[in-house]
Amino acid sequence: MFLILSFKPFGFLSSLPTAHTFFGVFCWGVRLFYGEEKLKEFLNSYKESPALLFSSPIYKRDNKLFFPKPAYLKIKEESPQAYSLQAYRNRKKLKTIKFVSEDVLRKFLEGKELEFSELLNEGDIYETALIPHASINRITNTTTGGELFFESIYGTSEFIVLIKINRWIFNEEPKKLFSAIYNLLPLGGNKSTGRGLFEVSIQEPPQWLLEYANRDGEYFYSLSDFLYDDSFDLDGSYYEVEAKRFAVENYFEKSDLLWKGPMLIIKAGAIMKTKGKKESYGMLKEFHNKYYHYGYAFPIYMRGKPK
Repeated sequence: MFLILSFKPFGFLSSLPTAHTFFGVFCWGVRLFYGEEKLKEFLNSYKESPALLFSSPIYKRDNKLFFPKPAYLKIKEESPQAYSLQAYRNRKKLKTIKFVSEDVLRKFLEGKELEFSELLNEGDIYETALIPHASINRITNTTTGGELFFESIYGTSEFIVLIKINRWIFNEEPKKLFSAIYNLLPLGGNKSTGRGLFEVSIQEPPQWLLEYANRDGEYFYSLSDFLYDDSFDLDGSYYEVEAKRFAVENYFEKSDLLWKGPMLIIKAGAIMKTKGKKESYGMLKEFHNKYYHYGYAFPIYMRGKPK
């Protein structure tokens, strides 16, 4: 079963959410609504296979969906006359594009070549800004010499998250529980200042996307960041890796651990060749028998090979 959560922000975000953000908020919701034992039951069920899969945000602009840019795209060769300084600048700009429209993604999943011009008009999906703050002396409650530091914030319009339900162990129906959790709990940092609040509703998934999510294949494109497992043929895959340390959620209760251990994350948009069919790819990584990091791929299967 698939469903879509639509998020309409009430204000700015301290950071852009990813699949593990939505998983973490869902876990806090389970604990608040059902208690610690039910949360443990839910997490332990992942030792068998993932009960729920979460995508990273799929952004909306002008009634179009925008997806993480695939790590490899087939682009039509340009004529010799096209190799100019402007052509070089355009190709360099291609590296900075982070998202592609649903039209581009569908062509990519079909294995079709793309016109270079189709990729240059994607535009920005979110805005960023820096907010100045004055340093505060916590003893005197005054500014300490007027020093300033800056905080990054993000502004975006509506985005959606695709969820695949493999098993359901809760009494409430999925739509009711997801809506209750994500309308109650904020996402990301600076929750105490009102960041990360959304109006959340349930939508039906686009049928064309389900066609690719429900099929199998040798190659898949991931809609989420994920952790490596040994089911991938890396020589035939296209991906970007990022080394990160993630903070432990410290808003709902004080934690004795501030940071999870360093991890290599395969970024959303990766095109992975598999060694064989599996129910899921990636893992739920456990730290200190208490803390977890969600690292499952959300596979969208391609028709044929990327090249």
